[in-house]
Amino acid sequence: MSCNDDDVDCAEVLARVYAFLDHELDGRALTYDEIEAHLDGCGSCLSKYDLERAVRQVLARSCACEHAPDALRMKVLAQIREVRIQVTEDITDSGLPRI
Repeated sequence: MSCNDDDVDCAEVLARVYAFLDHELDGRALTYDEIEAHLDGCGSCLSKYDLERAVRQVLARSCACEHAPDALRMKVLAQIREVRIQVTEDITDSGLPRI
């Protein structure tokens, strides 16, 4: 999938949209400015981005009054790190390029 942006591929932008929304881009691929510029010029990607942003806003409003206990939060974060490490190792072992 691509649009009129020769510099940035739509699939690459959409693969990074969650990190973009969470302000967790790591600089290995696209920058915040590149993604913003792409979204400004690509209606299809902008629509998908807006949908994800709207869902997150609804969830934040719905769940804003309840906070997870610190112990649970730490367990969830540890699991996320473990999955990220495993996925990274799997990608590295498969020879696929990292996004």
